[in-house]
Amino acid sequence: MVISNPSLPSVPEGVHVDELALGVGTLTITARTTAPRAVCPQCGQWSARGHSAYWRTLKDLPWQDRSVTWRVKVRRFRCGRCPRRIFAEPVPGLARAKAQRSDRLAAAQTDIGVALGGEAGARLSRRLAMPVSGDTVLRLVRRRGIGSSPPPRVVGIDDWAWRRGRRYGTIVCDLERGRVLDLLPGRSCAPVRDWLAAHPDIAVVSRDRAGPYAEAARLGAPQAIQVADRWHLLVNASDALRGVVERHQPEIREAARRVVSQIPAPIVAAADPADPPSEENAGQGSGRRRQRCEAALRLHGEGLSMKAIARTLGASRNGVRRWVRAGAFVPYRRPPAPTQLDPHLPLVEARWRDGQHNAAALHRELRAVGFEGGYEIVQCWAKRRRSDAGHDRPVRPPSAQIPSTRRIARWLTCDPAKLSLDDRRFVEVLCGLAPRLQATAEQVRGFGMILRAGDPAALKPWLDAADASGLGGLVAGLRQDEAAVQAAIAEPWSNGPVEGQVNRLKLIKRSMYGRAGFDLLRQRVLHAA
Repeated sequence: MVISNPSLPSVPEGVHVDELALGVGTLTITARTTAPRAVCPQCGQWSARGHSAYWRTLKDLPWQDRSVTWRVKVRRFRCGRCPRRIFAEPVPGLARAKAQRSDRLAAAQTDIGVALGGEAGARLSRRLAMPVSGDTVLRLVRRRGIGSSPPPRVVGIDDWAWRRGRRYGTIVCDLERGRVLDLLPGRSCAPVRDWLAAHPDIAVVSRDRAGPYAEAARLGAPQAIQVADRWHLLVNASDALRGVVERHQPEIREAARRVVSQIPAPIVAAADPADPPSEENAGQGSGRRRQRCEAALRLHGEGLSMKAIARTLGASRNGVRRWVRAGAFVPYRRPPAPTQLDPHLPLVEARWRDGQHNAAALHRELRAVGFEGGYEIVQCWAKRRRSDAGHDRPVRPPSAQIPSTRRIARWLTCDPAKLSLDDRRFVEVLCGLAPRLQATAEQVRGFGMILRAGDPAALKPWLDAADASGLGGLVAGLRQDEAAVQAAIAEPWSNGPVEGQVNRLKLIKRSMYGRAGFDLLRQRVLHAA
């Protein structure tokens, strides 16, 4: 179906539509330019001397689920004032020079590419009657420029992992407007320093405790106030408390034993389970761990860094750090694993006392009351019972489950009212056994209260008091960065919004299955809605 000389709204000025041709899922618009003269793109002079004409084919936004194609007859003009000599007239309002799609179609497909990426964006574009290849979508995304914005005044800086442990980048955010300003390759001082130096209006820089970022802010934005992130400060304090907790392993084991021993045990005939293996018989794995721990402590005493010790021993830095904080080898004891029989032990014990010593019969009775375990579990339990001498004695109470140092540190700094009864009892017993640990935990809680209260004047007295409570490493680090810590207490800014942008960056990065380069990731992060 062909319509001649139609009247269409929103036709660019200087373009006359001659006809419309409707096909199966397509609409072709035939048009021509009408301007009597054009401006030479090289010298900027007007020319009315015609040379020839040619047809431009442009894709446009769809209409009624039909893909739209423009066929525009464009003239060429002569220019006698510059070496170019011949140029084609532009089609303003429709497409750029040499473009194969209209400006509005390019903008729509670019937005789709920013949101979805190449192949997914191409699939959606085809469904919307805007067919395009995935490679073209990526070219459009890479071509989009960075729009102008007001100069940033308050920025947040943090690192993000391109490949954890190997390659990192830096993200810079505008904390006032909640948007990403830029992505920088690497997390060293130089690129961040140069970026900050190019933005002289920056007044506040929020950052984590990383040394390169502090140095970059000092060199690139000396006029700005540096604000240490409060969350990272709390993490540093918690890590310092964990180091103190690791040095109190004997008290922790004793506290766990005392808490468990307070549970009354019924008097029944029971067999003693095998004693846990001694440290000497714990196997070669424990011996190797002891040797590596002793080697790490020796190297640390010689002045080597954590990184150098880890590289020398082939261990992780976190493992070396735990050994150094503990100051001695702490053998690992695997707690006994629970079984499906544990909830039914009272019934099994009662039936055993009644004389039912047949494992198969016990298994049938247990199945009748909801036991879902296999016969082998009951058989092993009965075998252990038969090996007993037969005299009555208390059932061995539940094994002392020793909490992790991370959990103990959290309990020590948490509001006691929010802890369970067993956890609160453990904390009370542990603090009674290790009053120095309790004093250290109170100092860490005090640091958190200072951060939340916003009282910078309370920091110096706290540093003096905490220095004598086992937190010397934390205090030394805070004194080196004291101005930024003071600002963290007084200023409202933090790196929380930056962490949120890092999570969004990770989502975009993973949606591209690791195949995107830095330039494409940067474009998608900067332009994502």
